[in-house]
Amino acid sequence: MNELQSSLNQYLEEQEQTERESFVVDTDEKANWALRKIKQAQQKQIEANALATEEQDKIEAWYQSEREKAQRDIDYFQGMLAHYAVKKREKDPKFKSQKLPNGRIKFVKKQPKFNYKDESVVKYLEESEREDLLKVTKEPKKAEIKKAFVIKEDKLIDPDTGEVVDGVTVEHLEDEFKVEVSDE
Repeated sequence: MNELQSSLNQYLEEQEQTERESFVVDTDEKANWALRKIKQAQQKQIEANALATEEQDKIEAWYQSEREKAQRDIDYFQGMLAHYAVKKREKDPKFKSQKLPNGRIKFVKKQPKFNYKDESVVKYLEESEREDLLKVTKEPKKAEIKKAFVIKEDKLIDPDTGEVVDGVTVEHLEDEFKVEVSDE
């Protein structure tokens, strides 16, 4: 079927004998031809994307495999070095690090980790009158603002008071031209 479609498209192109440089869409037939050319180009995009995706999947699988192998080696050697460093620390409790030609092994003091239950902390701070330690975030409800006010030129106006809503400008956009190619 694909060969027949290709053959038909080639025949139609030869019949129309159209050159891109001097071509002007000025009839329904020419508009239909341009739509067919768009459809063909879109099909090429789909096919190229499918091929690229297939190859990317293969490359990603290879990369993951190589990455996992390398990570196993890294984990293995880090474990061996950790065991060695612990032994050194057992002999010398002050041992913290050692520089070697290919790098350094060391123990690093970690800072404590804080686990918060936000609701409980907020409640405690409010009850303790420590609201200086609370963050309040305010932001406009944009969808509701669009419904509550009216547009006049490039301003948003409160219909009840006639006041201009400060901080909002309305940008009027031109109609967008779209081409829809049929799936048939």
